[in-house]
Amino acid sequence: MVSRKPLTAKRIEELRAKGYNQSQIAEMHGVTRQAVSWHKVVYNGFLTTRQLAQRAWPWETTNTHGKSSAYQRLRDHGEFMLSGGFTSMSENKQRLLKSWWRRLRDDDVVLEFDPAIEPYRGMGGGGFRYVPRTAADGDLLIRVNEHTTLTAEGERIWCWPADIESLLGPL
Repeated sequence: MVSRKPLTAKRIEELRAKGYNQSQIAEMHGVTRQAVSWHKVVYNGFLTTRQLAQRAWPWETTNTHGKSSAYQRLRDHGEFMLSGGFTSMSENKQRLLKSWWRRLRDDDVVLEFDPAIEPYRGMGGGGFRYVPRTAADGDLLIRVNEHTTLTAEGERIWCWPADIESLLGPL
């Protein structure tokens, strides 16, 4: 049943406080999930950690790129950094993220984006590849190249967590 109450940022926050997610709120009001998101952004409503991570996303990516596990793990990493931990992540997401961090650490690689990179085995959406870490990468998990827009906020998000060794254990 569609609600007769108007969709406002305040109404969205009330429903979020009651435990509803954006998809459920959208269904209640007969609008899309994107419309709920738009209301929150335009009217300064509450933004989820995923939305905050998307705001600081370092590349112009497509929905196809979003199918890549590398994209998904970097997004999860952004949510981890913005929330200060695993607070809202399922055990499966935590396991996948830790496994991804181990790969970056143990293989000494960073994630590079270039829209010209074709899909290949293990990187279905294309656009991404792992490249050897260099000194220029510093603590970043990503390679900064001509396709990257890295803000000051992005520098704080797309780097190793301060306590990575305690999260993963020693080499």
